[in-house]
Amino acid sequence: MNREIKDVRWANDSKTMIFCKFHYEDGKVVEAFVSDTQEGNPDWKEIMDSFGEEKLNENTNEYLAEINRKKDLDSQRKKELEENIKNEMLFNAKLDSFAIEEIKNSNNTFLKSKIRKAQNIMEVQAFTTILLTKELEKTNTNDEPKKKRGRKKKTTEVPEITNTNE
Repeated sequence: MNREIKDVRWANDSKTMIFCKFHYEDGKVVEAFVSDTQEGNPDWKEIMDSFGEEKLNENTNEYLAEINRKKDLDSQRKKELEENIKNEMLFNAKLDSFAIEEIKNSNNTFLKSKIRKAQNIMEVQAFTTILLTKELEKTNTNDEPKKKRGRKKKTTEVPEITNTNE
């Protein structure tokens, strides 16, 4: 059965093995690794005669360049995805902050603006905490005066020691 050899390139750095695809007339494609033997491999000889070492080098360099391009593209996509996730989390943190009644109803435009313009979740949390503290302090000063809460001192009873030797 007749076949055509395509996609030839070196399969290792020592150039002792070739990767190729055998395309047969019936449409079947077989991927193969071909190496030379002491007796001489007819596939190796056919590939070397048809393509030569220079073409194998060229195809191998193109293949490696394509692999590197795909890795770079995958890396770029991964960074974009991570950035999108980070931005979505930041947006959701801001929404959560403004869902708090005291934040939503606050007249402190400065701190509310700081929350909206926050560049990371830590800033959202910090400004939310500051604003919430201020709002709670305002409501506490409008309520009844606070009772002082002091620490209760713990007293420990010391058991009386009696001398049993008497």
